Amino acid sequence: MVSPLGGDVETSVQRLWAGERGIRELELFKLPGARSTYAAEAVGLVDQGVAARTDAMAIQAAREALKSAGLVIGVGVDLVVGGTTAGMFETEELLTQLGDTDLTDSMEVRLRTLPLSSTADRLHETLGPFGITRTVCCACTSGAAALALGASWIRSGRSERVLAGGADALCRLTYSGFGSLAVLDPSPCRPFDKTRAGLTLGEGAGFLLLERADLAKERGARPIAELAGYALGGEAHHITNPEPSGRTGHRIMSRALAVAGIGPADVGYVNAHGTATPLNDSSEAAAIRGCFGDVRVPVSSSKGQIGHTLGAAGAIEAVIAVKTVELSTLPPTIGLAEPDAGCDVDHVLEPRKLASPPTVLSSSFGFGGTGGAVVVRPVNGATRDALEDVSAVITGIAVVARGRVLEGAADVAGLLAPAREGAAHAPAQGDPTAWLDQSRARRMDRAGRLSAAVMGAALRDADQATSPLPRESVGSISGTAFGNVDGSMRFMKRVIEKGAALASPADFPNIVPSSPVSHAAFYWGLGGPALATPDLSATAESATATGLELVTGGVCEAAVVGSVEEVSQLAEKVLAPLLDVRTLSAHSEGASALVIESAAGAAARGRAPLARVRFWASVRGLEAAAAAPPPGPGAKVVAEPAAHTSRLLDGSPWAAVERLTTASIAGDHVGLGGVALAAAAGLIAKGGATSVLVLGEAPDRSYAFLLEPVTASEA
Repeated sequence: MVSPLGGDVETSVQRLWAGERGIRELELFKLPGARSTYAAEAVGLVDQGVAARTDAMAIQAAREALKSAGLVIGVGVDLVVGGTTAGMFETEELLTQLGDTDLTDSMEVRLRTLPLSSTADRLHETLGPFGITRTVCCACTSGAAALALGASWIRSGRSERVLAGGADALCRLTYSGFGSLAVLDPSPCRPFDKTRAGLTLGEGAGFLLLERADLAKERGARPIAELAGYALGGEAHHITNPEPSGRTGHRIMSRALAVAGIGPADVGYVNAHGTATPLNDSSEAAAIRGCFGDVRVPVSSSKGQIGHTLGAAGAIEAVIAVKTVELSTLPPTIGLAEPDAGCDVDHVLEPRKLASPPTVLSSSFGFGGTGGAVVVRPVNGATRDALEDVSAVITGIAVVARGRVLEGAADVAGLLAPAREGAAHAPAQGDPTAWLDQSRARRMDRAGRLSAAVMGAALRDADQATSPLPRESVGSISGTAFGNVDGSMRFMKRVIEKGAALASPADFPNIVPSSPVSHAAFYWGLGGPALATPDLSATAESATATGLELVTGGVCEAAVVGSVEEVSQLAEKVLAPLLDVRTLSAHSEGASALVIESAAGAAARGRAPLARVRFWASVRGLEAAAAAPPPGPGAKVVAEPAAHTSRLLDGSPWAAVERLTTASIAGDHVGLGGVALAAAAGLIAKGGATSVLVLGEAPDRSYAFLLEPVTASEA
């Protein structure tokens, strides 16, 4: 752990339990006109030889986690990282100069840290090689989401060991943005206090090494605790404000307890999100009361000491939960002088003994109504039942192509063409978001509207001639290759020119990487996890793999997955060439969405699947297709035009199979991998192939998905 109290777990924990505060006057940068001058800056940070502060904290914390587990490098370990800022601190001022100045070598180094996926890249380069490498963002729940995804990989048998956590650094953009929403306390924050007036921003990193119990025993490792339960969900309520009743938080906490196989009476402590904003604390307290009923479980928040570390918060607080179990002592809530009557829980004001049962629940909540919870307890040696084998199927597809929304197998499959055909430019034909209720979509930016339009169309296709999917159990997973680069540039230009006091509260929420998918989730009332999974030109493939893993891992019953890309001159002319992402010759906007659910779930509601997903893989390097089952007669390979298909299939029996690609009418953007996936599912549904291997890639990573018709037993 790297925190405002120390550069390692031991130092941070000692100072945390001693009641010390890491909140002080902000020194990292100057921000004239800011609502507050306080922050919780990380201390004990050692130079890691990388450009971004976020990356340095991540490397330091991840290295400590691997060392604590008795592992030196990441061989045999998968990686999942949560966050929201990446290298924004290093690039936010530079963004305002792009297009007006020639890039120097030092500028290029800094710009390479801007994509959210860059932190995982630096970890892979420094501590790897890792196997599966994934980046997730759901605002302040990102760290908890990383842990939940990693734990589901292990329980489902996809992984043996996972390094999971989160990292975020302070930056001017988030500091001025939260100030624009009037949620920064001018004084150090006071969680659950009657006089609380907002949060204090912090920074840090936390990582945990998750491992299968039998493997840890084989190598003589000493487990510290068991991550017994986890859950993710969404409110579908508002992009920034939590729902007052705490109903969704209650549902998420109860689900985490159910996964752990325990009830409310089996929990000895709750490490709360506790941001000290008036709305969060009262809503979270209501969720705790709803979950635990008559059980007065002790509750505390660490944010009065380390501030709100944003995407790292859930991971750092999970480390605190593990240390609570190990030390059998509860950390206090510092800054709480007079508990608010609306936050009626058993507040821990001084360190106290963790009473039996020694089980801890840690909760996280964030922008877009995202929420997560993890359950940590002592290792008891009991064997957990393996998850049931779940067959995943695709039941709905839609794409945005050249200004049109296309949905269903017949229309979407028509976007494929033989790979030898060139991709000539085709003009856009309209506004694909025009069919949305404009009064409800008015606060969305372009990416949010595109996400809502394409996901809504895919859900409509999935509900054809059948009982509709229960929206409360549907997750939404999407992303963009580079994030909202143009929006960040415009926001920071205003801050620099006019001061933080005039930062736009309407624009800031749309800059969060998970904003587009969160907008779509609450537009359509989706109560499952809402995640962004940025991975450069393989963002749609990353979202699809994540959706498959969450559905087959039991985290949600169904998920709508894909990606969205706006037209961006900054992305096209600067970032894509710099990051060795495909050249954009005629950049157009576009989006894709696929609905994934279990075969049993589709059958129960009477929906005939378009295709089943027999196999998928996500790896560093080019070998994603290496383990794919061999092709039979009638098989085809599908990939977007810029994918190096021959290289991805080198030495594979699939190398001799007919290849198709997305045609020019599909558009020309970095999200074409999602269009290829949707079109492949349509091709299977139309009987155009007996199986389709879909390939995707980004620099130094590859994806493969094998789609087949549904068998009679699954129909």
